[in-house]
Amino acid sequence: MSGPKVVRIVTREEIIAICEGHLRRLDQAIEAWVTSGKRVQELSDDEIAATMKRRRQLGTLLAQDAFMDLQKQVPDEIAFLSADAGRRRQIAVDKIAQAKKCQRQGRDSATALITALKVRGIALPSELESSLNAIASGTELQNADATLARGFALLAPQDATELSGAQRTAVSSLMTGMEGQDFTAWKLAHTSGAPNPRIERIDHQIAELGTILEADRMTEFVSRLRTIETMESGSQQKLLLDSLILDLAAALEAAREHEAAMSELLALAPDLRAGELPAMTLLERINNCSSSTTLSAMTELIDECKTCIVLAQQSREAELRRDVILQGLAKLGYEVNEGMKTAWARDGQVIAKKPSLPGYGVEIGGQAQSGRLQIRSVALTNNRDTSRDKDVETIWCGEFSKLQELLAENGDNLIIERALGIGAVPLKVIADGIADTQAVRSSRTLN
Repeated sequence: MSGPKVVRIVTREEIIAICEGHLRRLDQAIEAWVTSGKRVQELSDDEIAATMKRRRQLGTLLAQDAFMDLQKQVPDEIAFLSADAGRRRQIAVDKIAQAKKCQRQGRDSATALITALKVRGIALPSELESSLNAIASGTELQNADATLARGFALLAPQDATELSGAQRTAVSSLMTGMEGQDFTAWKLAHTSGAPNPRIERIDHQIAELGTILEADRMTEFVSRLRTIETMESGSQQKLLLDSLILDLAAALEAAREHEAAMSELLALAPDLRAGELPAMTLLERINNCSSSTTLSAMTELIDECKTCIVLAQQSREAELRRDVILQGLAKLGYEVNEGMKTAWARDGQVIAKKPSLPGYGVEIGGQAQSGRLQIRSVALTNNRDTSRDKDVETIWCGEFSKLQELLAENGDNLIIERALGIGAVPLKVIADGIADTQAVRSSRTLN
């Protein structure tokens, strides 16, 4: 069928541009993955090298014209990197929370140990005493267990007759069950009982928030928790812990939203840099975003960036499509000049005439930005032999097939989405002089 038809065109250059965009976004995703992994100290150089090797392999797909494979595999790789970054962050959060739990247990053990040593009147070396006091105060020491073990070793049995009655009672309570007990068992016996689920939840919240925010923005929450922990267990402490949990939840939600918005902006930046886009101001605004930038301002910037990218892509793709169609018609013997591309963009349609078919032509209409066009044979005058109209449409039927073949040779696709049969509707007549006027305009544009 080669009556009026709606076609969709996808050019090779358009597909290449899409693939290049995928690779740019992959590069940005890798950069974000590396930054996140290093921030939480859960990423090795070997893992980075393996990911970069994978990136090079995906890049070769473009050179091999494996466009479909690239468009499938690159988004999968980006999704994997995003999920992997989240997994590594969770590992880091769990480690931090566990370290906080061990620190709290060490504090309890150090307090009990100091008490036992004092009751027994054992003199400590100044360095050991200082370290034990630091652990008891909640300071995190790398060698905390070794320090506690040194103090525990000093709790060797002594002659009970040298102690007062009160001292013997205190020692008895601290040393009960210690006979034959090693340091690990003793430490377990002298830590706090069942863990406080509220405090454990807060530990995880603070740990996660610390993977997003800078340390100085965490001070308030850490200080509040320390203050609450010094209070006696009771309803007042529970109320303060619940209040801290709610405040941390709100801070976490805000931090996650801000981080997600920043990640989206950074993902858009490569497309803004690509091609000749009027986007320098937008890129500068992205670079100026910081932790103090409001979420609403970032959301507005995201929308502006997306609009700019879409408009630029549509303009570039429309120009490529107009070039491909007009070049194909020129190869089929139609009169085509450079100015016709401008006329098409301006008027929304263009008419190509063929010297071997006087009085007839081909009208290409529609907005090339969408990729969908209307193509039909047209008559250029009312004063003609209308019996020839079907013959002209039949000729155009063959030429359209040749046009599809010409485009396919260069990797371009011209797909029929809807078409009417030959003679199904009367041939459209272009008013006398319109085609000539358009040709004159095109010529002037070219000149």
